[in-house]
Amino acid sequence: MRRLLKGLLKLAALVGLIATIAKLAQLFKGSPDGVGGEGFSFTSDADDDPYAIDEGTLGGDVSRELLDRLVCPLDKGPLELVDGKWLVNRRNGYRYPITDGIPVMLIEVGERYRDPALITTAGAANGTPAVGAI
Repeated sequence: MRRLLKGLLKLAALVGLIATIAKLAQLFKGSPDGVGGEGFSFTSDADDDPYAIDEGTLGGDVSRELLDRLVCPLDKGPLELVDGKWLVNRRNGYRYPITDGIPVMLIEVGERYRDPALITTAGAANGTPAVGAI
């Protein structure tokens, strides 16, 4: 009888261990709810522009202290705030967007939104007015 109880106890412990392992496997399987549902791919879509800007998010409040310190990351010259949405370098025409109050100061973004019509000879020769001069 004692031997039978020991055998049943060992069997119950084994079943419990298997159930615990199965439950742990379910916990670590896949992504948590709300994460990773869109999938991931190493291939790039031709329509996918990493520097595209949603016009609805342009602008926003940026502190005066931050605007006074920002310079063009390409030539380290001053920038000009235009329409509260763009920081413009008048020496090369690069425009850096402000999205939801955050200046996007990547050279690639400035180059992407470059407008040669914004280049001024005074800006190229003497530097431009400080941020907020307009």
